Amino acid sequence: MKKKISVSEAISLLFVAMTVTFCLTMVISTKMFEEKVASVNEKAAMYEKIADVENIVRQNFYTSIDQESIYNSLATGYINGLKDSESVYYSAGEVAVQQEISKGKVIGVGVDIAKSKENNGYMQVYRVYSESPADVEGIVVGDLISGINGTSTTNMTLDEAKKMLTGQSGTGVEITFLHEKSEKSAKLVHKAYDAPSVSYSKEDDVGYIKLTNFVPKTASELEYASNNLLDQGVKSLCIDIRNNKSKDFDSAAAAADVLLKEGTTMYATYVDGEKKVLYTSDKTCVSVPIVLLTNSGTGYGAELFTAMLKDIADAKTVGTTTMGKGTVQKLFRLPDGSGVELTIAVLTPVKSAAYNGVGITPDYEKILDADQEQSYYILSIAADGQIQRGFEVAKNLVNKATGNPEGDSSQTQDVGNSQAEGDKAAEKSASSKAEEKSSNSKAAEKSASSKAEEKSANSKAEEKSASSKGTEKSSSSKGK
Repeated sequence: MKKKISVSEAISLLFVAMTVTFCLTMVISTKMFEEKVASVNEKAAMYEKIADVENIVRQNFYTSIDQESIYNSLATGYINGLKDSESVYYSAGEVAVQQEISKGKVIGVGVDIAKSKENNGYMQVYRVYSESPADVEGIVVGDLISGINGTSTTNMTLDEAKKMLTGQSGTGVEITFLHEKSEKSAKLVHKAYDAPSVSYSKEDDVGYIKLTNFVPKTASELEYASNNLLDQGVKSLCIDIRNNKSKDFDSAAAAADVLLKEGTTMYATYVDGEKKVLYTSDKTCVSVPIVLLTNSGTGYGAELFTAMLKDIADAKTVGTTTMGKGTVQKLFRLPDGSGVELTIAVLTPVKSAAYNGVGITPDYEKILDADQEQSYYILSIAADGQIQRGFEVAKNLVNKATGNPEGDSSQTQDVGNSQAEGDKAAEKSASSKAEEKSSNSKAAEKSASSKAEEKSANSKAEEKSASSKGTEKSSSSKGK
C-alpha cells in the first residue's frame, strides 16, 4: 500500500532539496571563484614582474632593443618553464620550416653526411639529393666537408654539423669540402627539396626496407616497396628505422596501417586520465614475419611505428633500446604566425607498456661498436652487424612458421641473456651440427666397407632417402 504525504510535507521536502542544491552550488561557485581570482592574481603578478623588468631595461640598457627578439624570448622562456623538452615555441619563420617538413620537404643544402674518423673526423657525404643546392654545386658522394661557416668539422658532432647545414629557406651557409683530394669552397643557399623516405632491396629471401623519415607520402612508398618485394618472393621483411626521429605521428601511423590487420593500433591518455583511441588500421595487411631494426636514435613516430607492429603483428626488434619519446604534441598557431607545439597526451600501446621516458627494449640485442655507430650510414649491408642479425632473426621466424626448425640458423636468445651468451650458443649449435655431420659421414664410410649385399641395400636406401629429402626440401621451400 502506497503511503500518501500531505501537501505541507511535500513543500518541506522540496524546500530541503532546494536548500541542499543551493548550498552545493554556492560551494562549487565559491571554489571556482577563488581559483579564478588566484589565477588572475598570479597572472597580474607575472605581468607586473615583466613590466618592472621592461621598465628597468628601457631606462638603463646601453643600446637599442630588438623588440621582436624580446617577444620571442619571452614566449620561449614561458614554454621552457614547463620543463618539458617536447613542448617548444616556434617563431613565425620556424613555423614555416615545420610546415615544409610536414609536407615531406627537407630544407637544407641537399646532402646526407656521416662522421669519418678515417679522414680527420670530417663529414663524409654519402647521399646527394637531385637538384638540391649541393647537387648544383657539384658535390658528389664521397666528398668530405671539412668546414662549415669557418668552423672545422674535425671536432664537430654529427648532430651539430647537420644543424648547421639546415636552416630557413633563402638563408646561406659557407662550406669547405674535399673533392677528388682538392679543397674547394662554396656558399650554399638553403632551399626546400624532396627527399625519398623509403628505400628497399631483396637480400636472399629477406626484403630489406629502410625508412629514413615519416612524411605524408611514406605510406604509399612503403606499400609499393613491400608489394614489390613480396612479388619477388621474399618470405619476411626487415624494416630499418634506426635514427628515424620523425615527429609526424600521423604519417608513421599511416605507414604502419599498410602492414597491420584491422583494429585499434594506439591509444592516447590525456591530462584528465581519459584514454581515447588515437589510431586504427584497415583490413589490408602483410602476412609475412616482420623484423624491425632500432637503436638509440629511433624516436617519436618511429617508436609509435615499432609499438604498433610489435603489439599487432608480433614483429620482433633487433638492435638497441629506443629513445623513449612517447608523448603526443599539437601545434597551436598564434595570430602573428608564430606557434606553440605543446605536449597534450601520453601514447598508450594496445598491449605493451607505455614507453615514454624508458624506450622500447629490443627482443634481440645487437650493439655496434663506437666507430660503427658513428659511420653506420655508410656501412654496406654485408658489413652492418645489426642488419645481418636482423636477417638471421627474420629467417628464423620463417623457419618456425613453416615448421622447419632444422633450418633455424640463428638460435637467437632474448635480450635478457647477454650478447656473449647468445654468440656462444650460436657457436655451440654450429659446432654440434658439424660434429653430427662428421659422425654421419663416418657411419656412412663404415657402412660402405661392409658386405656387398649390405652396401647395395644401403645404397638403395640412401638413394631413396636422398630423394625423400629432396622432396621435403622442395616442399619446405615452397611453403616459405
